[in-house]
Amino acid sequence: MTFGADKAYDTRKFVSILRQLNVRLHVAQNMRRSGGSAMDRSTTRQAAYTISQRKRPLVEKAFGWMKQTGGMRKTRFRGLLKVS
Repeated sequence: MTFGADKAYDTRKFVSILRQLNVRLHVAQNMRRSGGSAMDRSTTRQAAYTISQRKRPLVEKAFGWMKQTGGMRKTRFRGLLKVS
């Protein structure tokens, strides 16, 4: 199982929990955090990690378009019946 996310998920606690669950991490590194990234070199040197980080901007671009141009907004309602 693989988990991909932005740098907000680059925390030591979150990374350690996913490692205990044997989940492969494809989390963007947050180098601005004090103490550096929670991702270690053994994870970031993998070819699959490199590929996923190159593909991330493509996904981000699609969501950016949907929010800005496509009319996708955060709903004010909770629950499937109210949102639909």
